Amino acid sequence: MPELPEVEVLRCNLEPLLVGKRISDFQVLKPRVVRPESPQQLENGVAGCSIKGVGRKGKFLWLDLAKVRSRKTFHLTIHLGMTGRLFVQDSGDPLPGHTAAVLGLGWKRLVFRDPRSFGRVTLETDSLDQLGVDALSDEFLVERLRDALASTRQAVKVRLMDQRHIAGLGNIYVCEALHLARVSPFEAASKLPLGKVKALHQAIRNTLQKQVELGLKLKLDFAGEGKSDGLFYFGSASTQTPQSRERFRVYGREGEACPTCGSKIVRAEQSKRGTFFCPQCQQRE
Repeated sequence: MPELPEVEVLRCNLEPLLVGKRISDFQVLKPRVVRPESPQQLENGVAGCSIKGVGRKGKFLWLDLAKVRSRKTFHLTIHLGMTGRLFVQDSGDPLPGHTAAVLGLGWKRLVFRDPRSFGRVTLETDSLDQLGVDALSDEFLVERLRDALASTRQAVKVRLMDQRHIAGLGNIYVCEALHLARVSPFEAASKLPLGKVKALHQAIRNTLQKQVELGLKLKLDFAGEGKSDGLFYFGSASTQTPQSRERFRVYGREGEACPTCGSKIVRAEQSKRGTFFCPQCQQRE
């Protein structure tokens, strides 16, 4: 599932391709992804609009749209779900399999491909309104993290993945940030001392920023039609020079040596998700 860094890299890729374009039509091939509106309601709402910007909060993207002769903008919100892809192609090219929705842009079109149909396209902003502070925004301060962790009995990893408190963190980068901060994923969130909270805050920012910077340097296969090499969710574009898979600190490395102390990395089940950690570096307080 794409997490904040992947969605931010996608936003940066789409913005120069979309801003200034006018939506000529909207086509829905998988009605399940359009909710709560009907496909016709959504088409009526966006057809003829111009795209003023591409925004992101957490794992959500949106297009800032404006109707003809209007300066007021509104959001078309898109969530990729577990397997969604969003990319621009020539309007004459054949649509790929599992295409869920298409925005016509004249000679180009924006394609939302969603094999598992868990994504969402909507004019409602309810999902955005329910999100906590974005983990890469200027508003994500140590105090915001401290407050999010203070009033719960949940384990720190579980709390960090709750999008209502901090938006954008998922299983991969929470495992990575906790290891970097030397915090046990099983530690009670409310028991973390301020020093650990500060270390965790810095680790979250560093982990996400590093991954965004990596993604922006790569030529990626946003459409996902080629054979995946497992790189950065999207995989490498055919023009990308040979690239090794990104090297995580602990995620997906069960049984391998911890990069900090050399102990074996362990995988455990936590809230039905795989948690990877070093039992030596990440001991509970």
